[in-house]
Amino acid sequence: MKKNFYNIDEISQIVGEQKHTIRFWEKRIEKLNVIRTHSGHRLYSYENLLLIKKIKDLLDEKKLTLEGVNEYFSKSKVKMKPLNDNIKSDLKDILNLLKKSK
Repeated sequence: MKKNFYNIDEISQIVGEQKHTIRFWEKRIEKLNVIRTHSGHRLYSYENLLLIKKIKDLLDEKKLTLEGVNEYFSKSKVKMKPLNDNIKSDLKDILNLLKKSK
């Protein structure tokens, strides 16, 4: 069963990459857009997880640079899905839960 959203610890464990590396990729890979809560916590969608796995593969297996990864995504037909109403609703629910937990 896939989850709707993952935190950076879960992404790090699943992908097998350090958290600081994933944060660095967020800054350098144009295609990687991560959702942030009001308090600044990162939330990764399932699509983000797949994208991060692809980035890791392109860097490790194909030996591309970060520029090469950006070029790969700009030339490929891989598109991130826009947020639909269900995801927006889920995000609002998560944000409300985080606010209540303070």
